[in-house]
Amino acid sequence: MTAEKEGAEPGAHAPYVGGASVVALALGIPVLISMLALAIAPGVLQMAQEFGALTAQLVLTVPAMVMIVGAAISGYLSERWGRRAVISACLLVYAIAGVSGGMAPSLTLLVTARVVSGFVGGVLLTSVYAVIGEYFEGGRRESLLGFMSTAASIASLGLLVVMGYVVERFGWRAPFMLYGVSLLLIPCALRGLHRGLSAASVSLSWRPVLRGWTFYLLLTGYTVGMYMMVIQGPFLMAAKGFTAPSTIGQFIGLSSLVGAICSAFYGLMRRWLGFRQMFVLISLAIGLGLPLAAWAASGGWVLLSMIVVGVGIGIIEPTVASELLLRTPEPLHDRAMGVNVAAMFLGQFLNPLLLAPVREAYGIAFAFTAVGLAYLLAAGLFAASIGHRWTVKPQVP
Repeated sequence: MTAEKEGAEPGAHAPYVGGASVVALALGIPVLISMLALAIAPGVLQMAQEFGALTAQLVLTVPAMVMIVGAAISGYLSERWGRRAVISACLLVYAIAGVSGGMAPSLTLLVTARVVSGFVGGVLLTSVYAVIGEYFEGGRRESLLGFMSTAASIASLGLLVVMGYVVERFGWRAPFMLYGVSLLLIPCALRGLHRGLSAASVSLSWRPVLRGWTFYLLLTGYTVGMYMMVIQGPFLMAAKGFTAPSTIGQFIGLSSLVGAICSAFYGLMRRWLGFRQMFVLISLAIGLGLPLAAWAASGGWVLLSMIVVGVGIGIIEPTVASELLLRTPEPLHDRAMGVNVAAMFLGQFLNPLLLAPVREAYGIAFAFTAVGLAYLLAAGLFAASIGHRWTVKPQVP
């Protein structure tokens, strides 16, 4: 069955309508991206015994850095060969590079495998966002973007637990075998995606893509806050006397769990709330949750702060991606989503660079409070931009 015949008639903004195969890609690829780091994270200590601590951390994090490169050229690859061919090829390379990392006889080959995995991961994540813009619109698009974040968050929690047991039983190389599951998605790409290039005909110019620079800047700024709990949270927990890794993991994991739940309801929220209203909610959640975590006097208040922050972090990515897909011509979705993914990882990269000096100079509680106040200010600005009429977004079919 061809992609054009799956589902209902195409709409004004989506030239094709996706069926189950496209949904499987949309949910499966974010899980593959989560696996890049989290599948092997429990084995870092064992890896460090063999290669050294710094090298082990590099092996863990290098895919995230290379993903920016893959995202940046994803648009060129898709425009030249089509999304179907690019996604199918990248899924195959992902499996080969991922599994070979666990069998690499030398550190050089291991790092090379991780670099290749990160590159194709950047291409895959960018391409699947563009595919959603090509095959879905309206409420279906909003819901699927939310479920993408849910799938990634749930996978993150499960990988940390399950792979810990795998490492204990079989060693640090065993989790690399999990990367082979990407092969299961190749039939979905071949069955669900059309063979050609984008259906619409517009000039492939960067100008419509770069018009969204404010959204890319916004995503970078909010990704800094989104990763506060993951990157800076352990320092805050340690300052409060929670030093056991399992306890820290449970606290931080709670915010991810709440984020996963909220992103699952993202499509429902967008039926009633517009873009600015969504960012009022996001800003308030992060702006209130971070100071609450900073000054929490007990574990119960810390848990509450994680819940509040989780409400915001689960809906940042789908909100920005949805707006960019709506504002950018469909053939340029690959370019727009490439910049979108790069902006997201830039925010993750900037978090420790911006916060480490503040933490060292004024303490971790001050850092959390200052960032929280910045987002509260942003909430006020978004609310003011809406004006006196707090309109409700009409339901999208």
